[in-house]
Amino acid sequence: MTLIRRINWNNLDRVVVRQQRNRSAYTPAISFYRWWARRPHSFAGRILDAAQKEFRRESFLVSDPFSGGGTVAFEAARRGLKIYAQDLYPWPSQSLATALTPAAPDEFKTAAAVVLEALSRHREAYWTQMCEHKWETTHVIRVRSAVCPACSKRIFLFRAPLISVASRRADESNAFFGCSACGGVTRKSKDVRFFKCDHCCQRELITTKTIKNRMTEIHCPHCPESFLLSDLLLDTPEWQPVLLREQRVLSAYPLARLRTPEKGDPIEDVRDKDHHSLHIKITEGVETAALKRYGFSFWDELYTQRQLDAITAALKIVPTLKVGEPIKQHLRLAILGTTEMAGYICRWERFHPKALEAIANHRFSRSTITVETNLLSTSGRGTLPQRFKAAEKALRWMCAKSYPISTTHARSSGARRIVEGALVVTGSSERQLLTDGAAHLVFTDPPYHDDVQYGELARLFHVWMAYAGQCEKAPDERKEATPNASRGITTRQYEKKIAVCLLESRRTLASTGRLVLTFHNKDLKAWEALAGALLHAKFDIVALATVAAENSADHSKRGKQSFLSDLVIECRTRVYRRRSWQLKVSGQVRSMERKNLQAIGLALAERVNSGEGNLEILFKKYLKDLKAKRALISRGGR
Repeated sequence: MTLIRRINWNNLDRVVVRQQRNRSAYTPAISFYRWWARRPHSFAGRILDAAQKEFRRESFLVSDPFSGGGTVAFEAARRGLKIYAQDLYPWPSQSLATALTPAAPDEFKTAAAVVLEALSRHREAYWTQMCEHKWETTHVIRVRSAVCPACSKRIFLFRAPLISVASRRADESNAFFGCSACGGVTRKSKDVRFFKCDHCCQRELITTKTIKNRMTEIHCPHCPESFLLSDLLLDTPEWQPVLLREQRVLSAYPLARLRTPEKGDPIEDVRDKDHHSLHIKITEGVETAALKRYGFSFWDELYTQRQLDAITAALKIVPTLKVGEPIKQHLRLAILGTTEMAGYICRWERFHPKALEAIANHRFSRSTITVETNLLSTSGRGTLPQRFKAAEKALRWMCAKSYPISTTHARSSGARRIVEGALVVTGSSERQLLTDGAAHLVFTDPPYHDDVQYGELARLFHVWMAYAGQCEKAPDERKEATPNASRGITTRQYEKKIAVCLLESRRTLASTGRLVLTFHNKDLKAWEALAGALLHAKFDIVALATVAAENSADHSKRGKQSFLSDLVIECRTRVYRRRSWQLKVSGQVRSMERKNLQAIGLALAERVNSGEGNLEILFKKYLKDLKAKRALISRGGR
């Protein structure tokens, strides 16, 4: 029987959809560190449970050669299974090793409190005194400005007139609007069709067309000329604070408010004369090109001075603590996590006021309205107190789930070994440290073609890891299995890298073992590359299913024609004399998205199992058989 046939997919879909809406509540371990394209924990758990039934053994080795966010590792460890996890990059692999290392939650809580107490002066830099109360600025929202090439007057680059609704109350009726002529902010009803600036009396019409045009084109409010946004962003960035969010300090009745700045507010970014150690040049890349186009040349320029000071001070405190190394590693991981709240590229969510991480949408943020988060505030997304609290919760959850007592971290250049507990490896999966036939299940999701440039996005973490002494040198991104125009990596090279990694996984897989992949993509080239890789690695596809994978409410998915489901592909190694496996297809397919995934899955199986056929022709054939009216997968599709 196949693993896929042992799962009730309709029930699993309901569980996944419910849990993806609040993942940290169901699986707190996800809060340890950020990575992209994390598969649902409930789905990974069901596959592992099915494998235990299929293999009729309670304990066996699970391998994940593209471990990334560590979902498979967490769920395998939770079941007492031996786990081998590998990733090219230090940030996900070392973070996963730290996350799987046990640490006493109470001791961690005490140490975290010591760190925060030592950082109190950095937090107090955000405090102001008003009457009898102290107020703490939690966020400073800034707008970028540029000089009009035609009239030489300054333009304030509000991409949409509405900057933010006035509060997070469900019945909030007011909002703040920005004036592109003077940079002033006016509070009005959020439903107004136009507003008159309280500062310069400029009148501005608010329409959907106005907002859409400003995404790419800027109209100068001082003269009749218009310019492409990219033409205005070539110089050093200049910013003006326009809003701040604050909360009352040490109050029995917590109160937070959003308002325009006043004299004496802690909103100015006063840079030190000496460069920070993070004054490291941003190198070229597909994603980092956006940062360079927006005028950023060095990594420290993404942060305000207060943020740099807070992160630096926190990292220096950790080695001085009289606690065990596991506690220090967990503290350090939480501190490094705050670096994604870079004050000059984080975006403000205007309809649900909060700061979004610099890489929340799987891209470096490209916003002209950014938000500086007070990293030491008890209120706000991604702050250090919040991360410490989440890490403590995750540690308590892991203790309750009996996670393994032994976790080892190694480099892929090391010797092959027998795995006990968890072995996490940093380096290309073209070489794995498992002995021949050691794994019963290889369960992974390879990079989704060029959808996410993992290495480039992780550079932000890697430069901080190097500063903290956690990363010896910058990882070699040329080994990444992702097409990248900047590095000259093509789809053909992507296919070859995936093929070599899968061939190495085949060596580590027992003769009766299974390979389970999850994949989705709108580009037919990605599926052709996957077919080629499976053929080269000598796997046959024996079963298919579709499962919900993404939360449609996520910022990166909202309002886009993105796949919210994965194709699950179960494979067995091809024997010398080819055996004709009977393909099993599970789960109901009703939506257009699921029909497309099943059609491409059937086409993929026929192409891989027979070694013949054109994938595009086969896909269209199965799409027609499933009575799907629209093809969501196309050559070069997005």
